[in-house]
Amino acid sequence: MAKINCWNSISPNLFFILSDFKGVNSTEHNMSRNRANNSKNLLTLDSAVEILQKEFNDLYDVTLYIFRANTKETILEIQYYRKSNFDADYFAAIKNDPPRFHSKIAMPGYALEGEKFDVNWESGGGIHHVWRNFLWRNFLCKRKIKNLKG
Repeated sequence: MAKINCWNSISPNLFFILSDFKGVNSTEHNMSRNRANNSKNLLTLDSAVEILQKEFNDLYDVTLYIFRANTKETILEIQYYRKSNFDADYFAAIKNDPPRFHSKIAMPGYALEGEKFDVNWESGGGIHHVWRNFLWRNFLCKRKIKNLKG
């Protein structure tokens, strides 16, 4: 997905970080998520699978994201959500369901349909991301809203 949607060179040298997801998804949460992920130890695939296997019966949803990618390494975040995080009624309904597995790539707001973007935009993104975000917020977004209204 990243090779199709992003202009970055992505290394096949993979490392993993695990995140026990609590269900909040906002800008403030993403900033604290980045700080937390930067301090986590990198894992090999075997180490990450071993940890997840111990929790397998309680896993409800497992999602794979690219946290950061460059030419030397690609760090994938594995976010998992536990069945035990749900209220008792819903937990009773899903307790025997197998976990759901997904892979996703987050798109910045300024990315137009079919346009490639920086895969690292959520974890900083560099000057290219800052510039595109500035243009989007100050010019393109206003023009798009004006076109929708008129």
